[in-house]
Amino acid sequence: MALALVVVMGVSGCGKSMIGRLLAEALALPYLEGDDLHSPENVERMRTGHALTDEQRRDWLEALSARLARARRDGQGLVVSCSALKRAYRDVLRRGAPQLRLVHLKAERALLADRSAKRQGHYMPLSLLDSQFATLEPPDADEAALTYDVSGPPSEIVLSVMASLAAQPRTDTALSFQEVPSMSTFTKVVLFTDTDGRARFREESVALAQGSPQAMLSSLFASGGYQLRQSPVGFRSQFHCTGAAQWLFVLRGQMEIGLQDGTSRVFGPGDHFYSTDQLPEGATFDPALHGHWSRQVGPDPLVTLFVRA
Repeated sequence: MALALVVVMGVSGCGKSMIGRLLAEALALPYLEGDDLHSPENVERMRTGHALTDEQRRDWLEALSARLARARRDGQGLVVSCSALKRAYRDVLRRGAPQLRLVHLKAERALLADRSAKRQGHYMPLSLLDSQFATLEPPDADEAALTYDVSGPPSEIVLSVMASLAAQPRTDTALSFQEVPSMSTFTKVVLFTDTDGRARFREESVALAQGSPQAMLSSLFASGGYQLRQSPVGFRSQFHCTGAAQWLFVLRGQMEIGLQDGTSRVFGPGDHFYSTDQLPEGATFDPALHGHWSRQVGPDPLVTLFVRA
């Protein structure tokens, strides 16, 4: 079952090929470099500084559309990098894949000119960059494109695309919901010491970019051992800080974590958080300022697993 049909688009030098390859690898999908489908005549035209006309692009766009249609028909999924500068060009691609997802990479001309000047072994000359900007029609709102400034790290763009693909509702009802990963990121709940010395919660995303679409994994993290703990009904601690950063997983029962501001969160079986609420360097523990408390709640003893980071 295909995961997604994605076109990574933008003007020359924006990083379509790099982002496309990284995204395809992260989604475990085939990757197609759109430039590879240009005819030798088109390659020569561009190499000598001549922008392609719409007519000269027609066969190329039809070939890309056919590849997308084949991937959709085979249930394989595909990530394609190509300029797709005009709405009309993207409409041709959508004839092959009506549910096509667009990832639009954009940047200031100066950045792309600098990149293009440093590229080795590519036939697209810097002189065509202005014509590409002149041709570009940014995706309309109804195209539901994901747009990113390429001045940021490529890995962050890929992670954001994966999360958006997983969360975005499908419009092609003939396709199964399984075609987009239901979980491409893992929500890491973090108990931490804020700059004012107080414990607070925040949430972070951990990419599940390894493994397979059926069993998505994060990268391998180091650990320093684990402990199992059972706390009886009625257990409650005083305010305290975490001695060493550690994951906490609730295996049985319920655990409540309270903060100095009077708020608390309850974690049940299968829930987890990463505790790094440590005493600030050089500080003396103040039970009215620092730390958090924990307690067992409900009718069952609390069984927890601590994994040292």
